[in-house]
Amino acid sequence: MRPRGRRSRIQTLIRVVLPMALPGVVCAALFGFTLTWNEFTYALTFISQSAHKTAVVGVTADLIRGDIYYWGSLMAGAVLASVPIVCIYVFFLDYYVSGLTAGAVKG
Repeated sequence: MRPRGRRSRIQTLIRVVLPMALPGVVCAALFGFTLTWNEFTYALTFISQSAHKTAVVGVTADLIRGDIYYWGSLMAGAVLASVPIVCIYVFFLDYYVSGLTAGAVKG
């Protein structure tokens, strides 16, 4: 005989609590992804080989040589480094906005 209390609690969690918490979880995950994507200082300090550098670090470290800026390559690298973040924010935009404004209004 299966206990009824456990099944109803899991159903309550899935059908009530999870949809209410999803915008906040998505908003926190987006902020976390953005912060980890931009860990520029650590990657620049600890990685010396160009093949192992992330896109953000490689663009600034390898395409600026003293007073010489390779502007075309810098701008192309900046766009490529920001495309994943933009795509994720656009994909989760509804959850992001509802997560930010969830505590702002009452009722």
